[in-house]
Amino acid sequence: MLIEDGWVTWRRPAGGSLDGLPIARDLGGAELVPGFIDAHCHILPTGLDFAKLHLGQCSSREAVIEAVASRHSELAPGEWLLAVHYDQTRFEDGVHLTAAELDRVVPDRPVLLRHMNGHAGVANRAALKLAGVGPDEPDPSGGAFVRDESGALTGVLLERALDQVAKATPEPNVEEMVDAILAAGQAMHALGITCATDMMTGYLDLEDELTAYRLASERGCPVRIRLFLQWSAVLGPKAMDPVRLTEHMAALDPLRCRILGLKIFADGAIASATAAIYGGYAGQEAKTSGQLIYSPERLTSMVRVADEAGWRIAVHSIGDYSTDLVMDAFKETGHGDRHRLEHAMILSDDQIARLADLGCHVTMQPEFLVQNGRAYRRQLGPERASRLKRARSVLDAGIPLSFSSDRPIVAGSPVTGIAAATHRPDGFDQSENVTRKEAISAYTLGGAIANGDEGVMGSLNEGQVADWTLLPA
Repeated sequence: MLIEDGWVTWRRPAGGSLDGLPIARDLGGAELVPGFIDAHCHILPTGLDFAKLHLGQCSSREAVIEAVASRHSELAPGEWLLAVHYDQTRFEDGVHLTAAELDRVVPDRPVLLRHMNGHAGVANRAALKLAGVGPDEPDPSGGAFVRDESGALTGVLLERALDQVAKATPEPNVEEMVDAILAAGQAMHALGITCATDMMTGYLDLEDELTAYRLASERGCPVRIRLFLQWSAVLGPKAMDPVRLTEHMAALDPLRCRILGLKIFADGAIASATAAIYGGYAGQEAKTSGQLIYSPERLTSMVRVADEAGWRIAVHSIGDYSTDLVMDAFKETGHGDRHRLEHAMILSDDQIARLADLGCHVTMQPEFLVQNGRAYRRQLGPERASRLKRARSVLDAGIPLSFSSDRPIVAGSPVTGIAAATHRPDGFDQSENVTRKEAISAYTLGGAIANGDEGVMGSLNEGQVADWTLLPA
């Protein structure tokens, strides 16, 4: 392989165990492959989370309380205490912390613990007050303020209720965003990732975020950046002026930073019991369970409006109930193969057949099985949990598939993801394993296809960018 000015100009025929992927065997056993493409992650939030309290090692409510109290003692008066990777499924009783428990150790400082899946959280009373959430606050559409048997707020926040409180936290300025993006880019590049796709640009402020991503790419961010913008930030009632959006798009170097489409959330997540599923969560009986972010009619309308405006759409759907609704919406557009289904964690045989007919791209995150297996089994029961993320069946059906991380939900190492996809952890159906070649391809060429970059990156063919990484021996 020859490289000139960062582009591949010649490649000798591929061979070896990975066939269509180039391999160098004079590197101490390491293998040279195309740079990994994380086609579904959250770049800016990853960088911002580096400064927050990490609760991933806390396996009891007492450990969480102790960590919160310790951080409280380090902060300036009035400063928010923000924590990430809180997970009640690690507790012996599996029951969420409450505002009252947080208030006992931090009574006068706003505290917000974000669940490890990003779809739930717990706030103390000071945080609820600053967010304007009073005792009689109605549930937002697509979310819930959890209440106890007496009707009092517990501090537990689901989906858009979490967003409502999170919006009250201090927002970073553009320079702080740039620093966070650069820090996240460095961390990803250290894992062999050369391109990453942010899947919720516009959550804070679309104007500032687009400026920050452009500046970070111009200042040498080591990963190429792709962006899916939140639907509401582009087509909602408070959307950015289309002229300004066009100006932002024109200012980007498309090889370094490019806008791909719009993102919609259809449901929640399994660990917080907000993924919209058929049946009930463990110990429950119901026709459907979880949280639809939008009504079926509203979801279909949003997909149709975006499709008619020429946008590519990526829809977050984890539960099988919400995935049926997403497929209904995609089918109505007549352009199912233009769009992306994100996560698709619970799939029946019939749904896989439907996806194949639609031709839409599917993204999965194998690393979820490593980090969250305990939570999945607790919420779904071992049998249903064992069949999550049916990558083998999806590939066998001819459905375009890419692997990614959804960082900062997990650490985001493609090497860990490859291992999880080829040898699913104990408790997960081994018939859904994929081959090593397929797993590497899903993190490289599959990611390029998901991003519409297959002619530019993902396989180190002549005429593509020379983005590569070494897999350890």
